[in-house]
Amino acid sequence: MGKGRTTTVPGPAPSRLRRLLERPDARRKVVRAVASLLGVGIATIGVIGALLIWHLVRRGRLIREGLNPPRAVRLPGIEPIEPETDDRGRRK
Repeated sequence: MGKGRTTTVPGPAPSRLRRLLERPDARRKVVRAVASLLGVGIATIGVIGALLIWHLVRRGRLIREGLNPPRAVRLPGIEPIEPETDDRGRRK
């Protein structure tokens, strides 16, 4: 490097998208394209979620149809438990 000389290191070349966004007429098209892609993505997630819920409900119904009908069950009577006491009548 000599006296009085300054060198600039060139940065990376602007990407194709960066060059496209520098044009004012193309910016609106890019914004619309990105918005439509986001909309399609959100709609796709919604449809997949709805199909997943439908599938789980349907599978639950099919499983329930294959089971025997429920039986009447009686719970045994529960008696209260007396606390344990020592010889003097105090709780342990």
